Amino acid sequence: MKRSLVIFGSLVLLAACGDKAKDKSPSRPTSAQPPKARTVLEFLENPEALDEAWAKCRNDPGGLGATGECVNAGYAKERLMMLGRERAIQSLKR
Repeated sequence: MKRSLVIFGSLVLLAACGDKAKDKSPSRPTSAQPPKARTVLEFLENPEALDEAWAKCRNDPGGLGATGECVNAGYAKERLMMLGRERAIQSLKR
């Protein structure tokens, strides 16, 4: 009985050490704001940025898909298909 208590106590101590190691990792500051999402117009004017953002959003729709960046990239892609780049840009600049 005593042996099992010693083993159990050792396991608890080891588990506690693992938690402390996690606590020492640098944490993100809570006051830092996430980067501002690019607008649909910014994506239409910069096709490389649109392609990069769209690839990331399609790769992680559950995590990134609802972010402002992904929503705006989706609208930019939609406008490109419907209007073409020049007409889509002009429609947003009015």
